[in-house]
Amino acid sequence: MDLTSFLSLSTKLKEYRLAGSLAHSLLAPPDRMKQLKSIPISNSKPKKAAVLLLFYPSEQGELHFVLTRRRVYKGVHSGQISFPGGKPESFDDDLWSTALRETQEEVGIPSDQVNYLRSLTQLYVPPSNFLIIPYVGYIEKPCFFKPDPKEVEAILEISFSNFIDNTPTMTKQHTSYEASVDVPAYIFDQNEVWGATAMILSEFKMLFSSVLPK
Repeated sequence: MDLTSFLSLSTKLKEYRLAGSLAHSLLAPPDRMKQLKSIPISNSKPKKAAVLLLFYPSEQGELHFVLTRRRVYKGVHSGQISFPGGKPESFDDDLWSTALRETQEEVGIPSDQVNYLRSLTQLYVPPSNFLIIPYVGYIEKPCFFKPDPKEVEAILEISFSNFIDNTPTMTKQHTSYEASVDVPAYIFDQNEVWGATAMILSEFKMLFSSVLPK
């Protein structure tokens, strides 16, 4: 798929009702959905974070989106694959601004190049007590990434067509609550994408499939 074909669906993508927890549940770690139902999120006083699902054309014109592999650090999400994003700062106008700023800081994409498409369903992550607000945006030309070496171990450029055709599989992961647990994941060139990132991708995949011409 190219960007023009993708954007021809933009009005439907903006207006179509999101699947939320139904889509999240398809890629959720074991017991995560039960856990989310039992936790009064407001009582947890979660920290907010904004992330960006950023689409762009490759130099060959094929639609892609970007993920990052975090550097190893002392934290529950060390070394995991995620979207660009992070916590808001006092000078951010809103959480969309946060997503843009963090994307520029982490992967070097100027904020003024990114076009807004829509937000997705917010997602609470119990292990880190973060409430993630995902945004979808796009750039009209190929991206030249400049990863921040302090935060980003690697840039992953994912073909959108490969993502749409990708069938999740069960993988073994080390989590904050168990040393080895089976979790559903998308696998892109041996890169295992699971947890909150996979749950957000699951919602966008369901959204995109819903607006395709029948």
